[in-house]
This record gives sequence, structure tokens and C-alpha cells, in this order.
Amino acid sequence: MSSQLDELDQQLLAALRDDGRRSITALAEHLRLSRSAVHARLDRLTDDGVLHGFAPVVDPAKVGGSIAAFVLLSGGPGSRLELEPLREQLQALPHVEYAALVTGEADVLLLVRTDGLDQLRGFLLEQLGAVTGLRGTLTLLVLDEVIRRPFLLPGE
Repeated sequence: MSSQLDELDQQLLAALRDDGRRSITALAEHLRLSRSAVHARLDRLTDDGVLHGFAPVVDPAKVGGSIAAFVLLSGGPGSRLELEPLREQLQALPHVEYAALVTGEADVLLLVRTDGLDQLRGFLLEQLGAVTGLRGTLTLLVLDEVIRRPFLLPGE
């Protein structure tokens, strides 16, 4: 898909990443294009599935996510995590911002946000303990988020 993005598409996406509330007029001025050209590009990027919508960027600490942790889940030797039931169980968990199946020693990576260590402990011991097929976890507490980007463009 990146080969289908020309330089103006990338500039448009970068401008939206910087401020997703920019008007069509402001984007057109920034890119030195007509409003209709910007509108057509946005429509094409949406139709092509590059843009999936616009969402606000929220400070997690201001909405009850002051504690962040990466949690690695393992099925362990001899156990097999079944994909579909696992997906359903992970989607039902509270406090999970991101979940991915991964390679390596762990099977799943979670990004968890809670409003305190007590809530994180409850998540780890109670909610996560209810997921079937888990043999082990490793929790990495985030001390400081150094880079947090909504997306990367080609070459970044």
C-alpha cells in the first residue's frame, strides 16, 4: 500500500497526524492544493482503506490510565492456546488497550492501563487468571512512555 501513496498523500497524512481537527481549507493551504483536491484525496484514502476514521488523542493518565504495563502471556510447554476462544477472552478483559499474538517465548502481548497498582494487581490476579490455557505471565511496568505515535509513514 505504501507504494500507492505519493508525496502529497504522505504530507496530508502527516498533517492529519499533527492535528486531526484541521479543516479542509487549512489542509489545502498547508499543502498548496485546492479544497476539492484535498477532499478528493481524503475520499480516495478512505475508500482505499488507508484512513479508517478520525479519533481523538487522549492522555491516558487523565482518564484512569496512569499505570501502564506490558503483560506477556504464555501457554507454556504442552499447552496450546486456542486462537478463537483466546481472542474472545482477551476482548472481554477490562483495562486492555492493545493485544497481539507474538512470536518468541511468549504467545500474547498486552498493553494494560489501570488507575493504580491495586487495580493492576486485581487485573493480573483475578481477570487475567480467568483466561483459559495460560501457564505463565511476565509483567513489565512502564516507567515513562518515550515515543507514542498514532502511526508511521513510509521512511519514518
